[in-house]
Amino acid sequence: MPEFYRYLEMGLQNFEEYQVCAVTVGVVGDICRALEEKIVPYCDGIMTQLLKNLSSNQLNRSVKPPIFSCFGDIALAVGEYFEKYLMWAMSALQRAAELSTHVAGDDELTEYTNSLRNGILEAYSGIFQGFKSSAKTQLLIPYAPHILQFLDGIYMEKDMDDVVMKTAIGVLGDLADTLGSHAASLIQQSVSSKDFLNECLSSEDVMIKESAEWAKLAISRAISV
Repeated sequence: MPEFYRYLEMGLQNFEEYQVCAVTVGVVGDICRALEEKIVPYCDGIMTQLLKNLSSNQLNRSVKPPIFSCFGDIALAVGEYFEKYLMWAMSALQRAAELSTHVAGDDELTEYTNSLRNGILEAYSGIFQGFKSSAKTQLLIPYAPHILQFLDGIYMEKDMDDVVMKTAIGVLGDLADTLGSHAASLIQQSVSSKDFLNECLSSEDVMIKESAEWAKLAISRAISV
């Protein structure tokens, strides 16, 4: 890694050849899965560059969804160590989440919007799962209302594809699973969680249905605590 890291950094900084940047973001995810917590010494540099990339107007927008997914990969690998980046990552995710609802446009824009939503949801999922076994799950409680609002928003839009639907219902389950009783009242107050869950439970897509069944179990556990 010490030798390879400088090439990784060069790839993440390559705005001009944005495909190179996108592939490098994917490689960061692969490294996280391979090294798990051993990625920690490199996280400051990686997260700083990823956040810089998100705020850049020079970088092609197609690289931004994979960057959000990468936040989830990093959080999953390093667990509670991600606390150091939590405020910055959640702030970027919230801004992007707001941009990805109430979007009206052509097919190309809808496709990009769904890609963006999926990246955001994968980040939330990785962060919840990363913190699940730590003593610091309470750090995520302040972000739960916004995440549920985001899920309500994309459900109401009625333009999400099957990939987003599966990831979204999975995030609802992750939120209940990680926050337990803290999530119960928020989920019960949520405008559309129940309808969304029921729609996914009756889906013909096996993967959506499986995710929904797991989410239903996690929610019922959270409510009964």
